[in-house]
Amino acid sequence: MRKAIIVVDMINDFVTGKLGSPRAEKIVPGIAALLKEARKQGIPVIYLRDAHTESDKEMGIWGEHAMKGTEGSEIIRELKPEKNDIVIEKRWYSGFVDTELQDVLKKLGVDTLVILGVSTDICVQNNVGHAYFSGYKTIVPLDCTASIDQEAHEQALKYMKNIYGAEITTSDRAL
Repeated sequence: MRKAIIVVDMINDFVTGKLGSPRAEKIVPGIAALLKEARKQGIPVIYLRDAHTESDKEMGIWGEHAMKGTEGSEIIRELKPEKNDIVIEKRWYSGFVDTELQDVLKKLGVDTLVILGVSTDICVQNNVGHAYFSGYKTIVPLDCTASIDQEAHEQALKYMKNIYGAEITTSDRAL
């Protein structure tokens, strides 16, 4: 089993900004600890981050957020990417759509993705779905994911487990 970590949308707008929440802030220390351990084990770390343009479909749903080139689209300071980490900008909920993610994963030779970040019921769930459809095993550390709404978070975890066969676990067991 060859793993990679996928950190989804841990950016300013989604943690402390216009679409942020205390739940998103709460998972930062656990993610930082998991990333530190992953790097120590030589597990690749890939960041997916929203970087929107005014014409993106999401603007009609969520309003302007995470605009390309703005501070809101930047990864939060506490989880700043390190030298060998990979950062991929995305314009859809899933990093598998219109990005180089598939090519990167193929080059890395991974078969298992540990997917974490925000929002559990939107971008995390969509990335887990696309990973499933692309043949990857998925692991979701529930203490490293968050939604604005706790009920939506729990429903998304259940959905990913039941529909995509994701292993729902904790950060101390994910690696």
